[in-house]
Amino acid sequence: MSDSEMPKPARPQSSAKRILKIAVQVVVMVAIFAALFWYIGVDSLYTALLNIKVEYLALAFLMYFGINIFFTIRLRRVLAKGGVKTTFGKTLLAQFAGMLTSDVTPGRSGYILTPVYLKDQNVPSSKALSSILGIQTVEFLVKVLGGIGAAIFLLQTVPASNWPSATILGVNVTFFVIGLGIALMLTGALLLAAVSWSKRAISIFDRIANSRYLKRFTGGIMGKLEDYKDSGQKTRSAIPEIFLLTMVCWVLKGFEWYFLGLALGITQIPFIGYFLIHPLVTALAFVPITPAGAGVQEFGIVGIFALLGVADGPAGAFAIVARGMLIIEDLIGVPQVVKSTSLIFSRKKPQATPPMPSTTA
Repeated sequence: MSDSEMPKPARPQSSAKRILKIAVQVVVMVAIFAALFWYIGVDSLYTALLNIKVEYLALAFLMYFGINIFFTIRLRRVLAKGGVKTTFGKTLLAQFAGMLTSDVTPGRSGYILTPVYLKDQNVPSSKALSSILGIQTVEFLVKVLGGIGAAIFLLQTVPASNWPSATILGVNVTFFVIGLGIALMLTGALLLAAVSWSKRAISIFDRIANSRYLKRFTGGIMGKLEDYKDSGQKTRSAIPEIFLLTMVCWVLKGFEWYFLGLALGITQIPFIGYFLIHPLVTALAFVPITPAGAGVQEFGIVGIFALLGVADGPAGAFAIVARGMLIIEDLIGVPQVVKSTSLIFSRKKPQATPPMPSTTA
């Protein structure tokens, strides 16, 4: 056997690093939740969960399902602009699969794998990726507007005595967190916009996407950016529809949180409060120190609800149920994740079969 035929040795070191990184994130997440439960008090949290009103909880579930319906419509409309036809049912499953992946990845980065879940409809990776990034660009910009609106709402609503006296770098701790959240969303929007519509940014992203690490993780999906440049331009024409459908989803999210608040007996916050606060708080889900910002977002909810006079028990229950509800409903995407994974593995090149021995007459 020649050297070229020798199998390449495995890389246990890189695997060990990846496992260590995941383990550290899980430990940090557990530590944050432990601190959250200690701060809230397990008894008050248990009491709030015990008295939850199921009818309002069901309405909250329904609102989240409606959001994914409109997310699917939005994705199909953007793909249609690029001449790609999809079916509603399969695209809905791909949407839930993308959301489920984002639920367990740092910074919700797993949603970028949604093109993988569209492969069973023969959607070109470049067009799927440009659609996803174009949608996320508009969504982040809308959330920036929502975050600014939330800051104004809190300034006008929260009594001066409720603001904490603690500061970070000389800035009130709450204002610091609000500003950080808005800056985080704005940075994400600008980066996505650059990747989507700037040729120079695309060329830089191309080099990054073609690195062996990303190729191994995504199966090379992000390395096919030659066609992506043209697809990105077509996605721009769908911006008005993306914006309109994103606003519809924002309203539904406001109702989801409003009904969840009623389920837990939280009556201090009006619908407009949930409508404005949601995009600000969910920005914390993009903090990449834990999967989907788990623990960080919950602390943010408890902190802002406290400013509005909500007791720690119901606020903590709201934060935990809000995340749990999303994960439970996103499990609808499990069959699509399994199917797409099996398709990827089935496309591995088969081993060459040795030629049949020739026979002589």
